[in-house]
Amino acid sequence: MKAKVQSFNKLLFKNKKIQIKDTILVAGSPRSGTTWLMEILGTLPEYAYLFEPLNPIWFPESFEVGFRSKTHIKPESNWSEGEEYLKKIFAGQIANLPIKDNTISDILHSFSIKNVMNHFLGNKLIVKSTNMNRILPWITKRFQLKNTFFIIRHPCATIASQIKTGLCGYRPNFPPYCDIFPTIDDILNEMAEIDDFDSNLVNKLKNIKTKEEVLAASWCLDNYFILSHAKTYPLTTIIYEKLVNEGQNEIKRIFDSIDVKNIPKSAYSCLKKPSALTLKEDYKFINMPDQQLSKWKKQLSEKQIEKILKIVSYFDIALYSKKQ
Repeated sequence: MKAKVQSFNKLLFKNKKIQIKDTILVAGSPRSGTTWLMEILGTLPEYAYLFEPLNPIWFPESFEVGFRSKTHIKPESNWSEGEEYLKKIFAGQIANLPIKDNTISDILHSFSIKNVMNHFLGNKLIVKSTNMNRILPWITKRFQLKNTFFIIRHPCATIASQIKTGLCGYRPNFPPYCDIFPTIDDILNEMAEIDDFDSNLVNKLKNIKTKEEVLAASWCLDNYFILSHAKTYPLTTIIYEKLVNEGQNEIKRIFDSIDVKNIPKSAYSCLKKPSALTLKEDYKFINMPDQQLSKWKKQLSEKQIEKILKIVSYFDIALYSKKQ
């Protein structure tokens, strides 16, 4: 059944004639609010979703081309195979459904009834990825998308959720591609490939040992370049905490950035309902923004918080330098 559903979906998208210039990209670290932002934008009736095109469980083609869990590409680099793959993604020519185990339950979990209608009838595309942060500068130089949204969330909140769910964006390079936590060796290897950090920072990171410290280093690598050069790239930065606290104003700013004046009322409704990937135990926080934004303080110990923020300070990321 899974193969038949995927084949039907590919045929459906093949007939959509999606234009890359209309495609919207939503990117951010795992557990940073990408699904929520995608659902807000997905209230536009002509837009269908495409989930995680660099996740090899759903898109094995991505790893066959050469993408990995945390691929970094310098903006000036030429990589024709990767560029061709993303060209097909942004044009909807590769459009797999997020089906892992049970076809029906996986689809029902990912799509509301309205989303299903958009999926069938929409001729424009929202691509959502938690593995594109480190290639966003490269993407913005090579593709003229409708807009690229970069969402960032407090490192402690992001890491608390990653530890709780086991979803931190890392997978082995070979099947079955199960979710794994990174090691310090993974981080050091990534930094060696990026080759933009001084030896002093690398030496500091060699001493980290705990899971939260390693995840903090990964969060920094995900967000450092965009935060440092945000004005250089044509993208819109969304701060998760501001979206929670100033939802209506932020939604207006989001839709203004894609020249939409008649904002769907359902976009505002997304502020008061959980996203598809919100844990059921966290539903109670939806209408309690203060508790929603501070729940990580109960999930992490003081020592864990201190270690995370210390790693963030190594990278001189000032956005979250205090225990907000």
